[in-house]
Amino acid sequence: MKFVIKTAAIAALALAAAGAQAQLYGELGYSALDVEGAGSSIDLGALTGTIGYGVHENLAVEGMLAFGVQDDKIGGAKVELEHSYGLFAKPRIMLSPNFELFGRLGYVESKLKASAPGYGSLTDTDGDWAYGLGGNYYFDRNSYVSANYLRFYDKDNVKGDGITIGVGMKF
Repeated sequence: MKFVIKTAAIAALALAAAGAQAQLYGELGYSALDVEGAGSSIDLGALTGTIGYGVHENLAVEGMLAFGVQDDKIGGAKVELEHSYGLFAKPRIMLSPNFELFGRLGYVESKLKASAPGYGSLTDTDGDWAYGLGGNYYFDRNSYVSANYLRFYDKDNVKGDGITIGVGMKF
């Protein structure tokens, strides 16, 4: 009986330690997006949500979902981001107790819609490999602000970049 109690206590401590190491987190932010190509540029805005899980103290995996909240016009056409989603590996390192530097490597797919009065609308969905760099400043163990740059599209003479400012929380 003592063996069972000791084993259960050790298992409970191990699970608690694993839970302390596991880092499920979420972020909510605003992304200022710039898409350039064919001598034109559009500036869009998006509400961006990210869910991540720290698989190691220096590596996390993330899923990202964004919805357009600010449109732009090019010529007489209105251009808007319908949605974007991505999946990333996130190498990271704590440079001080409050500051974390990270990278992002992954894939992003986006759907854009252009519409002009009298001409209807056209949508296009495309994706590309993405990469970026950013940092988190922690107020305490569980809450932080985040800023990052992401190149989310670079093919067919079109480039898409974004800067995101957000807040995050570990669970």
